[in-house]
Amino acid sequence: MKYYLASDDLYIEIQASVFNQIQLQAEGEYPNENGGMLAGRYSTDKHTVYIEKVIVPMEKTTGRTTFIRNTKGMEKVWEQLANDGLRYVGEWHSHPNCSTQYSSTDLSAMVDIEKEVSIENPLLLIVSVKRDELSGHTFYCYKDNKLLEYKKMVDLRELFHGLQKQMLASLYVNREFIKHAPSKGDATEQHWIEFLRTYLPDRYRVDKAIVIDSTGNVSDQMDVVIYDAIYTPFIFKQDGFMYIPAESVYAVFEVKQDVEGNIEYAARKIESVRKLKRTSIGMVASGKTAAARPLTKIIGGILTTTSSYSGNDTVKAQLKELKGLQTLDLGCLCDTGSFYVDYNETEPEGITPTSSIEDNRKYIRQVYESRKVKEVKFSDKDVSLFTFFLQLVNYLKFIGTVPAIDINAYLKAIHAEIDEDI
Repeated sequence: MKYYLASDDLYIEIQASVFNQIQLQAEGEYPNENGGMLAGRYSTDKHTVYIEKVIVPMEKTTGRTTFIRNTKGMEKVWEQLANDGLRYVGEWHSHPNCSTQYSSTDLSAMVDIEKEVSIENPLLLIVSVKRDELSGHTFYCYKDNKLLEYKKMVDLRELFHGLQKQMLASLYVNREFIKHAPSKGDATEQHWIEFLRTYLPDRYRVDKAIVIDSTGNVSDQMDVVIYDAIYTPFIFKQDGFMYIPAESVYAVFEVKQDVEGNIEYAARKIESVRKLKRTSIGMVASGKTAAARPLTKIIGGILTTTSSYSGNDTVKAQLKELKGLQTLDLGCLCDTGSFYVDYNETEPEGITPTSSIEDNRKYIRQVYESRKVKEVKFSDKDVSLFTFFLQLVNYLKFIGTVPAIDINAYLKAIHAEIDEDI
């Protein structure tokens, strides 16, 4: 748990186990006040206090609106703490059935305490207890006859870990209780789609779809397709299937319950998208015609609930065996860890990707064919969803915007054309 005082660039970190001790002591004394002292250490620059122990005074006076502690008999306790590198850093007490706002008595007490201790800006933690349970807490530090309030910082790791637990719970329910295999697969895919829809920026759309090109070729049906939400000129829906033009696609993923036995399968499906014929034409921006944008890579990966393999070595070995358009970029094995593949790539010689769309296609294909795995990197299992998502966002950032579609190339498939002037 972390807290921040912006005005003075000061931080507090307190271990969850330490805070739990405070909670138990506060609840245990309810409806009376309770309190004690805080021990910890400072960072080298003195900007961060690490609270590591709660010290219970040997003598104290408590009541519904009173807490007074005495330091009598505590000398040996503090000597032992000093040997462990810990020192006094502040106080805590509870407010039964009240807010965590400090009182004039609290401020006066901190004025007196600062005179007794050899540290600057001693801390005060006030916890609110209502009906035998902790309802709130606030950290303050004493400075210049004032108590300055810290704000709790958002722990992104903790936040995404909670999200991951929710995701896993849903995926496990699908796996255990949906017996019809196609229905189980559909439910799992939908969970991943909804997750990506919720957290990706609005410029991206996410659907289960088939990818098409201007020559009439189609990909396999892809479980998850991330595509452009702004510049995609058309999307077809027929007989329950969605068809998306290849030029609009940023990323495709195969979804499975288990990664075991599915790496190569996912790779073949991803290849079916990457080998489609994409177009790219110039467009008007700010009143000026911009040159056709070179084609970008299409991100490919796999999303699973679990891994039945013992460790990650088998997955790494299988990823290293993939070649060319079948190579995977990243994936998430939700209860095991996420991964990304770092490749060495060779820039094709004798091909200028901006000279023509044909050269552009050759360039992209040869880049994929030159790929050699440098490293497969796995995350810790408790942050698999977090690291996968951030890696995906980073890849999408580098892609930028998809190329503009040559509408006439699609019209030629039906022997038609449009007027390109206005």
